[in-house]
Amino acid sequence: MAKQVKYYVVWEGNTPGIYRSWDDCKREIKGYANAKFKSFTSLEDAQKAFKDPDSVAPDPNKKQYYYVVWHGHTPGIYTDWNEVLKQIRGFPKAIYKTFGSKNLAEKAYNDHPDNYKDGDYKKTKDLSDKDLDRIGDPIELSLAVDAACNGKGDFEYQGVWTFSKENVFKVGPYKRGSNNIGEFLALVHALAYLNSHKDPKMKEMPIYSDSRIAMGWVKKKMCKTTKQPQPDVHNLILRAESWLKKNTFKNPILKWETKVWGEIPADFGRK
Repeated sequence: MAKQVKYYVVWEGNTPGIYRSWDDCKREIKGYANAKFKSFTSLEDAQKAFKDPDSVAPDPNKKQYYYVVWHGHTPGIYTDWNEVLKQIRGFPKAIYKTFGSKNLAEKAYNDHPDNYKDGDYKKTKDLSDKDLDRIGDPIELSLAVDAACNGKGDFEYQGVWTFSKENVFKVGPYKRGSNNIGEFLALVHALAYLNSHKDPKMKEMPIYSDSRIAMGWVKKKMCKTTKQPQPDVHNLILRAESWLKKNTFKNPILKWETKVWGEIPADFGRK
């Protein structure tokens, strides 16, 4: 069966236009903040859409973002990236941020921008008051961990203090692994680090992770990966599993609520 031909319209990108391959389209949107593009199955539809963007029905599944402009020509909260560009272009040291939650955007706008400068809040979303009360705020006196992995399986992980984002440990990169492996190793590393201290408060300090998979593996004391890591990574996994089986700990391992709090403080910022 012949592959269906697609035409890619780039309204907002490095060079707006109509492209006949995804690779060409990617080159025009790569590195362009909030690029606007869409694929069509006919050249006629693509040409019509490029000339008249308003004729294209909005995607009901597309996430709505809220852009907070603290310092710009006209500070405020915007829902259209093009309007944001008008407010920040030519404005010296403009300060703005993208949010997925309208409520959080409104809170941030009335707050100091320094409280949001280091975080990524695109994945946040509006929840019911009941859910927000249930989730509450993150525990500041805690350790947050995260991992990052590229398409080749090269990964690294780190732990930071939640309240200050100061780095506690950073390990890697290693080859032929996965993000889940990195998340698992980060949790065990955090447990071993906190329990190596004599201070009893460290031995009970909460640890945050945004990976339910890694949290489940720690609970089972086994890395349940289906990957075939190379020897050095395999040895790290064996050491982590051995530590879990030989030691007990009181540190609560808690899920970082990305939808409410934004990206975990240990995030590598590569999404």
